[in-house]
Amino acid sequence: MNYSTKPQKWFWILSIIFLLWNLMGLGAWSAQFADSEAMTEGYSQEQLDFFYAYPDWYQWIFGIAVFTGVIACVLLLFKKSKAVVFSLISMITVFICKGYDVYAGALDIFNTSDKVFLVVVPVLAVLLWMFTRSANHRNWIR
Repeated sequence: MNYSTKPQKWFWILSIIFLLWNLMGLGAWSAQFADSEAMTEGYSQEQLDFFYAYPDWYQWIFGIAVFTGVIACVLLLFKKSKAVVFSLISMITVFICKGYDVYAGALDIFNTSDKVFLVVVPVLAVLLWMFTRSANHRNWIR
């Protein structure tokens, strides 16, 4: 296929939306890592017990997921093909975190909005990875 190497306007719009999404994830990670009460406000005791029972490795994997997601988006905005690798790492680590949540019983204790995020976060991680691959395939990033 013969694509123009100049990104379309929607490339920039999606890149910025993905960046904002990942920055929100970074904020959630920092609040959770700092044990912020804002993260646990309104949680039942069962949900708090689940939240505080996360293994240490979970915080690190969660951090890798959000940092590599942010880096992938910044690389996209600078039109760098390394965005594909960073989005792949982010996607894999998101699946590890969300897989652990499901394995540990989150579906039984999460409220509806948390269950939505349990699905939305991995879906958006996959979409970011697919978007970076598409941009790379179209030679919009190098």
